[in-house]
Amino acid sequence: MDYQIMPMGEIWSDGMFSVPSKISKKYIKFASEYQLKALLLILSQNGKAGARDIAKALGCTESDADDFLDFWVEEGVLIKNCDAPAPQPAQRKEKPVKEIKQASEKKKTLENVPAPVLNGKELTEILDASPEAQEVVQVAQEIFGGPISLALQIAAVNMVYYYGLPGEVVLTILQYYKSERDKQKPVGIAYLNAMAKNWSEEGITTLDAAEEKISELENSNDFWKEILDLASIKYRAPSVKQRAVIKEWKEDFSIELIGYACEIMKENASTPSIKYLEKILKNWKKAGIKTIDEAKADSEKHTETKNKNTPSRLKGTPSFDIKEIEQKAIYDDDYDI
Repeated sequence: MDYQIMPMGEIWSDGMFSVPSKISKKYIKFASEYQLKALLLILSQNGKAGARDIAKALGCTESDADDFLDFWVEEGVLIKNCDAPAPQPAQRKEKPVKEIKQASEKKKTLENVPAPVLNGKELTEILDASPEAQEVVQVAQEIFGGPISLALQIAAVNMVYYYGLPGEVVLTILQYYKSERDKQKPVGIAYLNAMAKNWSEEGITTLDAAEEKISELENSNDFWKEILDLASIKYRAPSVKQRAVIKEWKEDFSIELIGYACEIMKENASTPSIKYLEKILKNWKKAGIKTIDEAKADSEKHTETKNKNTPSRLKGTPSFDIKEIEQKAIYDDDYDI
């Protein structure tokens, strides 16, 4: 059956906006649902919107919105305001390489210091001055099968100079990132940067350690997907914080017990969420619950306590007969329910 847009109607009352044809031809299968939604929202607002506005519209966190939008930044569809060309000073006081090294030293003493945001000129200066950075970018292009985006080049350079990761470790991260993209996982540059930061903090500096970390991540991905399936939550890549949480879950609970927690969540929550599930499991860990029988006993105990605290007038036999009301409602036209 064929379909077409109604040429007239209320749907057009708020106007219209343009969507590049390439979005439907190239990305309709490759991009995730929320990545496409985020782009549509930006296109509907004259091509400019903040992550906070996107998060509010989609009902997600601002961090998730950044991930959705970073996908389009990497694809060359969007740019961040901080990436937009800006007037350059007449003379630079310091070279970019020196600035990055200073930022790296500052990172050791200050938490949550963002990696430097470089423009094309600064990136070129760094690549000219660093054979190691050149090699990382060149091999990265071989991994991705061609020229890589400016955003990805900047991320790779920052992994070397800002996060202090060896070139072979950086390339391991990039290979993993590509494999996730090939599986059509909604991962973006923000996820890549968070991964580099996490590895730097954990001291992943050898190829063996990197490969072991990748194996751990793949196992974590399988466990995460299994949890989302049990919870009836649409798949999305876990954040670094979520990975830490589910690692604890894997150590503390069996998948059967987590599945039982998902059943409880779906019975009581209007919208299943990882936050709700985390609350249940956190309470169980605090209570030392390890089996489904213990969880059921805890649930029954909770119900008994709740009933004890309920006023007696709200319990027991009601003061009306529901069957009598039904009969009178059917046969007595003047009966006022």
